[in-house]
Amino acid sequence: MKLFGSYGSPFTRRVGVTLLMYGFKFEHVALRSSVPEELEELKQLNPLARVPALQTDEGMVLVDSTTILDYLDQLKGSDGQLVPTTGLSRTKMLNVIGIAAGAAEKAVACYYEEGVNAKRPLDKVYRPWVDRMYEQTKDGLDALETMVEGPWVMGETITQADVSIVCFWDFIIKNRPESAPGIICPKLEEISLKANALKEFAATVPT
Repeated sequence: MKLFGSYGSPFTRRVGVTLLMYGFKFEHVALRSSVPEELEELKQLNPLARVPALQTDEGMVLVDSTTILDYLDQLKGSDGQLVPTTGLSRTKMLNVIGIAAGAAEKAVACYYEEGVNAKRPLDKVYRPWVDRMYEQTKDGLDALETMVEGPWVMGETITQADVSIVCFWDFIIKNRPESAPGIICPKLEEISLKANALKEFAATVPT
């Protein structure tokens, strides 16, 4: 398998961590849509020119991290999956991950609105909308903080909820400006520190 996309993308990183935790062999190709020649290569894989993309051993190309993770879960089988295969526990976990993904999407949008990676001039930024997205990110993380059930997000063992939330949390904290509302989530911070001590997370820390 080949995973396309820089680990600077939290969505690519959560796929990379999952591949490593599942013990699947894969090649990582750190394509970035911000580099013109790499963008052209990415377009050949994903018509939306977004990361991540995963090329399977059969040559099929999957796009969108949720689809890719579902494929990896099926490939792994029920023994050792990071997501329950059925039942309320599966729905509950996917709901938690959905909140985290929504918070991350708002943070990524802000990342491209202002700062060193801004895609538009400062005087073209609509401040109320950007501030609202920062607030939505904070609200999402605050909600997740109340959902932590144990040493890991869903209880006693690490799951896809931890993989996704840690990748999203790390991106948000790294790229959040001091002018944005402060985020105080000690449980999520502790989970991030604990997860990043694991080799699968350490191997995917963006450089």
